[in-house]
Order: sequence, then structure tokens, then C-alpha cells
Amino acid sequence: MLDKIRKRILKTFFALCSILLVLCFPRPSAGAFKESFLGARSVAMGGAYTALADDVDGSVINPAGLSMIKGQQIFATMSALYVGLSDGSYLSQNILGYAHQQSNVGTLGVVWERMAAGSLYSENILAVSFARAFRFYLKKSEEERRENLSFGATLNFMSWDSAPTVGADGRIVEDLPGWKGFSFDIGFVIWPSENTPVAVSIQNVSKPDIVSGVSDMTEELPTSARMGVAAIGDKITWAMDMILRDGQLDLRVGLERRYDWNFILRGGFSLENLAWGTNITLGAGYKPSESLRIDYAFIYPVNTIRDTLGSHRVSIVYDFSQ
Repeated sequence: MLDKIRKRILKTFFALCSILLVLCFPRPSAGAFKESFLGARSVAMGGAYTALADDVDGSVINPAGLSMIKGQQIFATMSALYVGLSDGSYLSQNILGYAHQQSNVGTLGVVWERMAAGSLYSENILAVSFARAFRFYLKKSEEERRENLSFGATLNFMSWDSAPTVGADGRIVEDLPGWKGFSFDIGFVIWPSENTPVAVSIQNVSKPDIVSGVSDMTEELPTSARMGVAAIGDKITWAMDMILRDGQLDLRVGLERRYDWNFILRGGFSLENLAWGTNITLGAGYKPSESLRIDYAFIYPVNTIRDTLGSHRVSIVYDFSQ
């Protein structure tokens, strides 16, 4: 039985990899609206979250994961990025989210995200997502009748703005208007076995042009295709993501260990383009009650940004259903 499950998982895994290779081909790189708008749990696991997106922040990565939320959930994250930079820059990210599952209808999620570089630059995203689980089976045994397929979609309302450029004499040299637009994401999760989800998500399907309206240049936000697989045990959860974007392949791996006294340890790493950039991630979680969870994540860039004390992130998750 276990051999059949493993073979089914591997076949699904490689089929989804093939889909990603077809969908993602080289495109111009966009520096804005990176995918780092995630909570502390997912960040601590290296960002390997496509198949584990069972908190409302996961809708930013894979909206199909919303179907794993039961009842209602409130989510909040505060983060300080690259603390201790020599130029004194302060970069922050904040996330607020809410999800509600309605029986026999689906799960609706709303997430607001903001990234700011002091008063110089800011990005805002309002993501509205919907997901629903289905029964997909070939055999009509009781085991095959569980809901084992989820589909989700997200509509992102996005904007960025920057402060005016001021010359040495105090006069405004340039004041570019910001940008407002939207993008569209879709995602799937399937369960070849009860504790082994496999997922695919496609982000920025609409490829919006994110440059200022007064610019003659074009910079499309590239489509990103993610494939994830996870193994969920009683105490240990393992996850891996592969991401194809801009003609490069990124890898994310994460591990989570749960202890009897409601304490959780997490770790992971991410490889950008399999070599160019490496991030080491660590984190922990604590559940003072069945409904409340507090998470912390630390990210350290190994070979990209130097002279930093890393990035720090704290999340609070509250489930009304528990």
C-alpha cells in the first residue's frame, strides 16, 4: 500500500514539474512586488509553503490552501527586514488577513499587505481569494470519498508609490506618480494520500505592467509558477517548493518539529537560481491555546546582503473554529 502511495506521489510530482517547465519561460525581470509577503511560519520553513498554505497568508502563494481553514481565522504579521544596514535604512512589512469558511460553499480570504522603505517607497496589496475543496476519486470506496482536491483563485489589487527626488538646493527634481493595477493568481492542491499534499500555483497570470504612467519603459510583473510537496506527520512536517520565474529555478526546503508542550521548532533554506542567493531560516512557534498561535522567524542572507543582522518576523494567528 505504501509503495503505491509513493509511486502515485512521484508520478504527480513529475507531471506537475513538466507543467511548470511549459508555463514558465524567460521574461524580463521585475524588481517590485516580490513574494516575501508571508507569515513567520512559512518564512521560518524557507518559504516552502505551496502545499502547506493552511493559514490565510498562504493565499498570497497558493489560494487553494484556504480550503484547509475551518471556520474563521484572523492573521497579523509584523517584520523588520535586513536590520542594521550601514545606511540606516529601515525596511518593514506588515500583513493583516481574515478568512471565513462557509460549509458547502467554500472559503473566502482577504489579505492586506504593506512594504515600506521608511518614507521613500511603499507597496500595498489587497488580495481577495476564494477556494473550494472537491471529492475527486476513481474508486468508490469510503477512503476515496474524502475531499482530496482544492482549487483557488486570488485577485490582487496592487499599488506602489515613491517620495519625490529632492536636489541639493531643496527643490523637487522629480516626482513620479505611482502605479495602481491588479494581477490574478490560481492554485491547486491534491492529496494523493491523506497526509501528503501536492500543489501547483501560478502567480501574476495577467502580467501587469508596473511602471509609472509617465514612463516610456515597460516592465511586466513576470508570471511565477510554483510546485510544492509536503509530508505531514504527527510530530514532523517536511515541505519542498520549486519555483520557475524569469527563466530561473529557485528551491525552498523547510522542516517543522512539534513538541507536546505546544512548542514548535522550524528551519529551512532557500536557493535563488539554485546558487546565486542563499537564505538560512530559523523559527519557533508557541500555542498558548488551541485557538491561538504565536510564530517567530529569522532570515539570514548568506551571500547577498552583507553587514546585516538579518530579518525578523512575528505573526499571530487566531482560529475561531478551535
